[in-house]
Amino acid sequence: MGEIERLVPSGVIEQWVFHLRRQRSRAQDALWLLDQGYTIHDGRNGVPSADASDRWRGEQQAIVEEINHLLELYDRINLRSSEFIVAERTTGRRSTDAKN
Repeated sequence: MGEIERLVPSGVIEQWVFHLRRQRSRAQDALWLLDQGYTIHDGRNGVPSADASDRWRGEQQAIVEEINHLLELYDRINLRSSEFIVAERTTGRRSTDAKN
């Protein structure tokens, strides 16, 4: 399959990154609370039925790891590391070039 070119406004990208950083911060806060001895329980109508702390910790750790990976990718793209340097395009490769 060929690569699809899509233009996403930089403002939208910045909003996504802001949201990712906020989500990571919330997950890190939840992990900190668990480290301080707080617990999370499944339950119904305010009555706890089972300790969900271990499951919640795993979910929050996964969120932090995934967001760290995405933000690392974002930084590498913005810093134009050698892996993501955009190669010069040759004419005639895009469908719009054929029309001109």
